[in-house]
Amino acid sequence: MTCKAPEYNNPTSVEVCQKQRKRAVRKRWILTGTTSAVLSQLTIPMLFAILALFGADLIELYFASRLGVEELTAMSFTLPIQATLFAFAIGLGIVVATRLTQARKVEELAAVSLVFTAIVGSLLALVIWFNLLPILNLLGFDEYSAQQLQVWPSLKAYMQYRLTAVVFFFVVMVVFGVLRAFGNMRAAAWLLVTFSVTQVLLSALLFSPFTQGLLLSGLERLGIAHLLAAIIGFLFSIYLLVVKENISIKVNLLSQQSRQAFKCLMRLLIPVVAIQLLTPIAQSLLMGIVATQGSDAVAAYGVVIRLEPIALLLPMVLTTSLPIFVGQNWEAKKALRVRRSIKLAMLACIVWQLVVASVLFLGADFLSGGFCKQPDVKDAINLAVSVLPISYIALAGVMLYVSCCNAIGRSGLALNFSIVRLFVFSVPSAFIGSYVAGFSGVVWGLSLANFALGACLILYTIMRKQPDSLAKRPVLN
Repeated sequence: MTCKAPEYNNPTSVEVCQKQRKRAVRKRWILTGTTSAVLSQLTIPMLFAILALFGADLIELYFASRLGVEELTAMSFTLPIQATLFAFAIGLGIVVATRLTQARKVEELAAVSLVFTAIVGSLLALVIWFNLLPILNLLGFDEYSAQQLQVWPSLKAYMQYRLTAVVFFFVVMVVFGVLRAFGNMRAAAWLLVTFSVTQVLLSALLFSPFTQGLLLSGLERLGIAHLLAAIIGFLFSIYLLVVKENISIKVNLLSQQSRQAFKCLMRLLIPVVAIQLLTPIAQSLLMGIVATQGSDAVAAYGVVIRLEPIALLLPMVLTTSLPIFVGQNWEAKKALRVRRSIKLAMLACIVWQLVVASVLFLGADFLSGGFCKQPDVKDAINLAVSVLPISYIALAGVMLYVSCCNAIGRSGLALNFSIVRLFVFSVPSAFIGSYVAGFSGVVWGLSLANFALGACLILYTIMRKQPDSLAKRPVLN
């Protein structure tokens, strides 16, 4: 998008051009700044944002565990559904950010994108709501058992609030992606932090003695807190988009440009979301495997799912910031900067995962006891927290490799690695482990699958380098 000469009698025109110049400066800085400095400034704001987002989910699960093992188990069954919604939100953010950064008329496309996001979110929420119980049953939830029959009404109300919040949450994540694409990492981080902190504060308020008179179950309170936080985050995201980035959201939805934009967004959304849905599908299969081991195993696995993003915090953040650096420098044919950034990111991830694995191993007993006092659930959480984090070193390497492949246009290779990781290594290993040794077998199976995949990635990169080195080697007479 180019900025024409501003009309200096029109303050709005001047301000818009200033915003456009700032975006251009950010892009040049990514290509010329020192690798460590650029990666640090791209990553650190996102570190706090992602920590706040997944930390809020973990605290929500902690409040559920305070209600009882039945509530913790019931909420654990909904985690694959929530992961599916999150995958759609991320996919929408990628699609909209891609189109906005490529479009000449950003303002016209922005409003269409927000309406498109609202439509997709509404349809998805309705589909899940009308099929909620069948979906939960596929995951292993049995509404006829005594414990789950008792908790089903409050779980249904909880999901009602969560699904009502889908449209607002989707808009938050789309604007988050747009701000990142424009290089405004600080505003993007503040958006997620605001949403997450609001959810935590509202949850704490609804569980405080001041609100004990409300005729609401514990799960309903958590659902209401998420809905209100999503509405507040939605209002803040619109403020950032309109006021801070000067992007108008006024549009004629019946115009030909709007119809073309809808078609383009839908065409881009299908493949992107298909890739994003691989992880929720794998989580659903894993939940079904764990459900065969009983409700205690489901409760423990629910905690593990929410702890994993925290343990993988730095690699997850780098998969959002490193592609920005790699993609733009690769396009500018600066391969040396790309290699340097990948080595630096991998070294940081190795150090991070070693520290995280050590802390979780030493504090496993305290952490598991904080979520549940029941011995079987506590022991299961203890085992998972002690064994799985060390294998995340290999998983972090795979995550960075996949994100860099996407950044340089090798999406097919990234898709193949993701499919192999989830459906060739993780799910079969968990299934075999559950058959051999129950829930502990699932934990060990997932850990060994991560290490095996890391070894395959190293072998693959070595084999790719050998032909290149042979081609460059001089022929001796």
